[in-house]
Amino acid sequence: MKVCIFSWRSHFELGLMKTKLILWSVLWLAGMAVFAVASSQTSAVAVVVSEGNPVNNLSVSEVRKLFAGEKHSWPGGLPVKLFVRAPGAYERIVLLKLLGMSESEYKQYWTSQVFRGDAQAEPVALFSNGMQREAVAAYPGAVALVIFQDVKHGMKVVRVDGHMPGEAGYPLN
Repeated sequence: MKVCIFSWRSHFELGLMKTKLILWSVLWLAGMAVFAVASSQTSAVAVVVSEGNPVNNLSVSEVRKLFAGEKHSWPGGLPVKLFVRAPGAYERIVLLKLLGMSESEYKQYWTSQVFRGDAQAEPVALFSNGMQREAVAAYPGAVALVIFQDVKHGMKVVRVDGHMPGEAGYPLN
């Protein structure tokens, strides 16, 4: 004969464990929902320049030419200084998509640009948006791609094809 001892305490602890499991599940689902909303809001990548840059609107083609090193100066003769995010950053992924290149093709492209003398150096890769903010403020001809939610004072957002980041029809997501 088998005897099962099941006290009120073990019954209470089992109920408490179930409650905790349900609570953690609800919190996890809520967190995932918040993450999904935040991700959709931060997916727009802004083209930013220094505040003194006279440019207010660029076409996608002009943005592509800038980041491919084909456009060397802004209107008025100010030299373009490219700043990009380091590999793995979302802005870098958007850049590669814009240029239609993989990471290795991008590196090879810039190596050949420098080797042929078409560029003095590849774009400066920065590891944070804070570094990009400082670079854009320090170099009058600077241009960078920044997640729109991370745009700070000192960074002028340029319209692309007449649209601001987050608006319908904005091309850099």
